[in-house]
Amino acid sequence: MDLLDQIMEDIRAGRLKLPMLPDVALKVRAAVQDPDRSLNEVARIIQLDPALSARLVQVVNSPLYRGNRTIDSCHAAITRLGLRATRNLVTSFTLRRLFQPRDQRLAERLRRTWQHSCKVAAVSGVLARITPGMDPDRAMLAGLVHDIGELPLIQYAEQQQPPLDADGMRGLLERLRGALGVFVLKSWRFEPGVAEVPRQVEDWAGRDGVPLDYGDIVQVAHVHARFGEGHEGPALTELASFRKLPLSRLGPDASLELLRESQQEIREMVAILSG
Repeated sequence: MDLLDQIMEDIRAGRLKLPMLPDVALKVRAAVQDPDRSLNEVARIIQLDPALSARLVQVVNSPLYRGNRTIDSCHAAITRLGLRATRNLVTSFTLRRLFQPRDQRLAERLRRTWQHSCKVAAVSGVLARITPGMDPDRAMLAGLVHDIGELPLIQYAEQQQPPLDADGMRGLLERLRGALGVFVLKSWRFEPGVAEVPRQVEDWAGRDGVPLDYGDIVQVAHVHARFGEGHEGPALTELASFRKLPLSRLGPDASLELLRESQQEIREMVAILSG
């Protein structure tokens, strides 16, 4: 039995628990998918969580979504965003709770994963905004969950005796987080376009010859987010995912310049997502 099979067996046997979406995210997702539920009902669910309601208003007034007038209520925010975008943003905002473990041994590793995921999500939103056919809210959600497979893996590693050292932990995450991430997102019933992103982001060589999708957006955002942090993967210009973006026609320098010009927007979105 290889390691992935062993971990899957532990999940099935209840020895390793999958992360669960927070209750408010589940309720909003169910309400949006129910044709008999109205926008008013979705707003009432969100308003039961004042902090979540405030963040939704904050994001709709951010540069990524800002309209001609300032929005000052949860109901108006949902009206501007639409139900699907609201669902994706609520899911994004509540995911932070999964990265706040009771076991403090896990806290630092999960904090780093969350901060990186927030940055990838923010860059993904900017890239999607300038890419025809891509939705910023869906791209941000995809960016935020691209490393979600690390949650059960870090929990698994902490149960091992003797504990894994830093190299062992890094190897475990790099090898299995993509497959475990897809498994987690499918268990949450995420749409395939987002659920497959954890595996797509890890596939440096296999993005050629397939239509542009959110895996491409998040992979490029991941590389951008790692600039200055010792990124060990291919250069941006070597990525098939980058070459699919209209932005690539301007060259990598122009891509970097655009993101530099969007730094305020990216920082603001990271702050909103980070909570």
